[in-house]
Formats: sequence, C-alpha cells, structure tokens
Amino acid sequence: MKVFLDSDGVLLGCDRERPSRLALADHALDLLAFVLARAEVFWLGPQGRGDARAMVEHLVRHARASDRERLLSLASKVRAADWRGLRTDALPADGNFVWLDDGPEPGELAVLKGRGWLDRWVWIDTRESPDDLVRAQQVLGKRLGGVAARGEA
Repeated sequence: MKVFLDSDGVLLGCDRERPSRLALADHALDLLAFVLARAEVFWLGPQGRGDARAMVEHLVRHARASDRERLLSLASKVRAADWRGLRTDALPADGNFVWLDDGPEPGELAVLKGRGWLDRWVWIDTRESPDDLVRAQQVLGKRLGGVAARGEA
C-alpha cells in the first residue's frame, strides 16, 4: 500500500506560542516512523511537487532544533509524488493508497468521489486538533496492519 502525506495542516500544525505560525505537529515524527515501517510513503503537498528535498526543507524550517535530526532521518525516506493539474493525478490507478490531507481541492474531491475513493482520503487537521495524528495513526494501523503503541519509533 502507498501512503500520501500533505504537510501544512497534517505534519505541520500551529505553533503553540505563535498560533499564526506553523510548527511540526505533535506526533508527526511518530507517525512518519509508523508509516515508513509499513508502506511506501510519498509527499503530496504543493511544497514538494515532484521534489522531495523541497518538502523536507519546508518541514525542517518549521521544526524545533531538537527534532530536526530525527525529522531529517525519517523525511529523507519519503519520496516525491508528481502531478500536473490536480494532486489526484499522482494517486495510483489501482486505488491501493491512503491520502492524509486537511483540505483537498474541490476538483480533487470530485475525482476521489468519481472513482469511489473517498474512503481512501483521511481528513487530518492538526491546526484545529493538535493531537489529530494520534487518530491518523490508529486509522492507518487498521488499514496497514499493526496498530502501534504511542511513541513507536
């Protein structure tokens, strides 16, 4: 199975001290470790369109210094997804994927609905729900096999 990850609103939430700024979301590193151990993982966000390095730089820029080494180690294992118009162009035709995103575009939602893939999209919003990645990991545990304990690395 393939897992596609957005950044802003998923792996990046609001900075607690400055809510108008992005920060690495709670549990983001645990989620990355969990999915990398169980699936092929791809970036599917505008910052990394076809360029995994750009996405990693975007994430690192918003991470605490104490998290950067682990983040770099994990994020460097995620591949770039490429698409032309809609991000759904990057999704596999066989439908064997899960996509974590806080807000697909209306056209992307229409593609998912038209192909019967709405259940493959998992709505995550770490800006509004800072612990949403705990729920994401539970959902992924059911779909990928092996529900992880909190803090699994």
